[in-house]
Amino acid sequence: MKFTTYKQVRFHHCDPAGIVFYPQFFYLLHEVQEDFLTHIGFPEHALIASGTGVPIVDLKTEFMGMCRHGDELTMTLELTKVGNASIGMQYEIHGPPKTPGSTATLKLRAHGVVVYSEIPHGKPVCIPDELRSALLPYLQRIPQAS
Repeated sequence: MKFTTYKQVRFHHCDPAGIVFYPQFFYLLHEVQEDFLTHIGFPEHALIASGTGVPIVDLKTEFMGMCRHGDELTMTLELTKVGNASIGMQYEIHGPPKTPGSTATLKLRAHGVVVYSEIPHGKPVCIPDELRSALLPYLQRIPQAS
């Protein structure tokens, strides 16, 4: 299952030409992660207050098109792995359709890995069962060959 959220491109995301400045996409990706964790009942601020967090250790990004000021973005997150301490996250950002009635346009694809860790030391710790149970419905299901 994919988690989906929606964001509008704001002035502060853009360069003087009105195009999203690429580092701002990383803020948007983190917002998706934060929204997802809240959605499954584990808000990031509550994790940190309890002495744990999910810092990112790897992020690979493929930019596929520009986003402009005012665009309505559809952003998705699906999990690719739930390990002992690591969580693989596959993100997509879709912009508005090019023509009315067409589908949304893929603008960015990214894959990240976060590690459930003690804060502030950064020592990886095992993902607790309650969090693992909340994550698993969002783990990609690979179709099996028949």
